[in-house]
Amino acid sequence: MRWVALPAGIVLLLFTFLDVFSTLVLPRASRRRFRVTRMLFPIVWRPWRWLGVRMSTLEWRERVLATAAPGFFFLLLVAWTVLAVVGFGLVLWSPAFVHGVHGEGAGQFLTSLYFSGTALFTIGFGDIVATGVTRAVVIVEGATGLGLVAVVIGYLPVLYQAFNRREVGILLLDARAGSPPSGPELLRRTGGEGLSGELPALFREWERWAADVLETHLSYPLLAFFRSPHDYTSWVTAIGAVLDAATLALAAVEDAPHEEAKTFYLTGVHAVEDLWQYFGQPERDTMISREEFHEVLEDMRGAGISVRSEDEAWERFVRMRSAYGGRLDALAILVAAPPAQWIGDRSSLPVRGEVATRH
Repeated sequence: MRWVALPAGIVLLLFTFLDVFSTLVLPRASRRRFRVTRMLFPIVWRPWRWLGVRMSTLEWRERVLATAAPGFFFLLLVAWTVLAVVGFGLVLWSPAFVHGVHGEGAGQFLTSLYFSGTALFTIGFGDIVATGVTRAVVIVEGATGLGLVAVVIGYLPVLYQAFNRREVGILLLDARAGSPPSGPELLRRTGGEGLSGELPALFREWERWAADVLETHLSYPLLAFFRSPHDYTSWVTAIGAVLDAATLALAAVEDAPHEEAKTFYLTGVHAVEDLWQYFGQPERDTMISREEFHEVLEDMRGAGISVRSEDEAWERFVRMRSAYGGRLDALAILVAAPPAQWIGDRSSLPVRGEVATRH
């Protein structure tokens, strides 16, 4: 029976270290199915999300959901630590190394597990000691514990820098597109001279923002579940609002900055598609009616924006939004983003005219 301990311990350690490497070190998305993160996160997130969305107030909803991602990260550290302790414990208990473990209870699995824990955390009480080649295993385990701490210390600043960059862009959008953000509202507020002045710069700025979100959220997928500290906002609804604005500009607005809008549209659709594929969510219906679209065009005309004929604009809009709408909604539902105009689970929203923006 003990001969199984050595290969089992080595396999468990390789599995753990590969998962740590893929999650904290490797700057690209890992699509391996058997990972601690992929297996553990759904177990934690689903009941946490279920509880959060059923809170009686928005304040409590956001307070509960905001703790999910940071809390899961520390739970992940605990899981890695436990797996490493068990893996090294199995190695120390195997016939190849068990005779080098001396002290009270030497030779028992629980003693090897205890010795493994003191070695990983470099405690070294001295009640259990190693001799011979077993010392090499203990030294490797102590170095592993220190290395894990070092990697985590280096990981957290990178994670929060990416989070801060994302949130600065969302905060700047807040004054332009409302809260929750809305693509039609963004066009309405930048109508007139803004279409040739402010809007092109905004699309260029958000092209870089979308590319940064795609790169960081694929490298560190846990970032997708870090919630915005600002009310009624989310990175999903933010990129969706600017995408809707670009889609409306290309489909319906006569004198819009088409080149900048098209460039951002392509980058934004790419970001949504890649993130949707990574998280593996089923595509949803966009639920936008012709009546809603008509009301938006009327608002744009009222803001002094020259629009195309409604039939032509509607055909283009439906075709272009179908490239990202259902996938964007799937991401919004996954992260329980606060619903916005045309984005997310809008069943809880009041009728149009009472919701869209709160500025």
